[in-house]
Amino acid sequence: MPDILVGAKIKAADNPASVWAQDTTEISNISSTSWIAGSPEVGVTFVAPTSGKVLMFVGGSARANTGDDRIQMSANVFLGSNSSGTQILSPSVGFTGCGFSAASTSYYYQNRLFHLTGLTPGSTYYARVMYSVVNTGTANNAGDISCREIGVSPIS
Repeated sequence: MPDILVGAKIKAADNPASVWAQDTTEISNISSTSWIAGSPEVGVTFVAPTSGKVLMFVGGSARANTGDDRIQMSANVFLGSNSSGTQILSPSVGFTGCGFSAASTSYYYQNRLFHLTGLTPGSTYYARVMYSVVNTGTANNAGDISCREIGVSPIS
């Protein structure tokens, strides 16, 4: 899909609404090394703009509560209005997520901002926050989360 050029007529469908969700339910003693959505699940439904591109962010507040394991958060995106649709973006702390220091026993905020491209214009998508623990192998310790959030804004 070509970029929207200066002077081009813009339709409402070219720029659907931005969306954002946050939850401050404290989740303690996280020890899962597999990606999980948690409860309540923090997610948003959005419509892809004409450009097929969005700017996304995922983040929150976390800490290591004991030892040296660390929390990581990432986005997970599906075609459709919920997580039962076709997955188009799997969680990856390296590209679409953030990792929290194992050295910090105090909560601190961190996020990751990234472009998601190749979306089908006008299609509905669901994006949610996923998290896991990176186990260093020295102990079976855990981390805590005090906030998770995700946002999506259309771009041209």
